[in-house]
Amino acid sequence: MIIAKPLPYNRDELEHNLSAAHFDYHYDKHYLGYVNKLNALVKGTIYCDMSLTDIVVNSYRENDHLVYNNASQVWNHDFYWQSIGKTQVCPDELVTLLNRDFGNISNFAQKFIQAGVTLFGSGWIWLVQDQESKKLSILQTKNADNPLVLGKIPLLTLDVWEHAYYIDYKNDRLHYLNQLVTDNLNWLFATNNLG
Repeated sequence: MIIAKPLPYNRDELEHNLSAAHFDYHYDKHYLGYVNKLNALVKGTIYCDMSLTDIVVNSYRENDHLVYNNASQVWNHDFYWQSIGKTQVCPDELVTLLNRDFGNISNFAQKFIQAGVTLFGSGWIWLVQDQESKKLSILQTKNADNPLVLGKIPLLTLDVWEHAYYIDYKNDRLHYLNQLVTDNLNWLFATNNLG
């Protein structure tokens, strides 16, 4: 059984960019809905005793789209809650890599925001690391897709499904992305995910 992870902050801690009402809707309705549906889908199946990561990878390999989509959405949201937080300084280790692969943090931020704005429909934007070259890159994934199935190491993500920003930003995805990239990326979390 997959257990919903609690938010790593109080619902009003990011109030300047994401309201408590946002989390009431995004976490309680969407995220918990995916958790409950996934648990119903895997009950009594080969997935029932697997970790969430193993369910994501194995259901993708088995072309079990219903399980994969729900498992990946749970995994992506768990990762998203950790990818955002209060404003912080980017650790030197990650600064060095961002400078190497994007020129500087400002260039990364612009490209990351652009990736989110240009992703048509619903999905996710990711800062990922290649397992072999260790190079950082930005990845867009559609719908529930997850970098794990593409052999990438996820470092951080932003949700660009409309439900992620509609409560606070209506249909202004750009404003949502600007606010979170400027104020709320959890650089320490990203650094801890480096391979």
